[in-house]
Amino acid sequence: MTEENVDDVFAQLNVARILVAVVENYKEVVIPVSNFINAVNEDKELQVDYNKDDQTFTFKLKIKDK
Repeated sequence: MTEENVDDVFAQLNVARILVAVVENYKEVVIPVSNFINAVNEDKELQVDYNKDDQTFTFKLKIKDK
C-alpha cells in the first residue's frame, strides 16, 4: 500500500468503519453494559498506528496529557 493510499484510509476512518472492521475480523465482540456506563471519553483518545511492513492498523486507547 502506498503512502497516498494509507493517507486516504486514514482520512476515511470513523467509528462505524472501525467497528465493522473489528467485528468482521473477530466475528463477535461482547462488551458488558458496565463498560459503556463507566466509559469516560474526556481523558482518552483513539490512537491509530499503521505498520507498513505487514499493512495492518493497530487501534488502542491513549491517555491524553492533561
